[in-house]
Amino acid sequence: MKEYKCKYCGEVFEKPLLLARHVRLAHKKAKTREKKAVAIGKESDQINRSIEAIGILKGLQASPNLSQGEKKLLQEVSQRIEELLAYTPGSK
Repeated sequence: MKEYKCKYCGEVFEKPLLLARHVRLAHKKAKTREKKAVAIGKESDQINRSIEAIGILKGLQASPNLSQGEKKLLQEVSQRIEELLAYTPGSK
């Protein structure tokens, strides 16, 4: 009887259909799941950076050395960043 061996992990199967099913389920779909996880990680990292930037801007607004115009400008910038962050997918 002929044996069919998986080129990824070396597991042996009796029928080629079983091998094909194994490769699809164990190896191909795992790669796509891994790629999606990396993309989600990048998005969450970008969201965290945006939140950190908002915190820095709010901290700068409390500085006593700034004029009212500069404080108003910082407030507008932080509001725009918050609005953009609200529209990004996955930030809910």
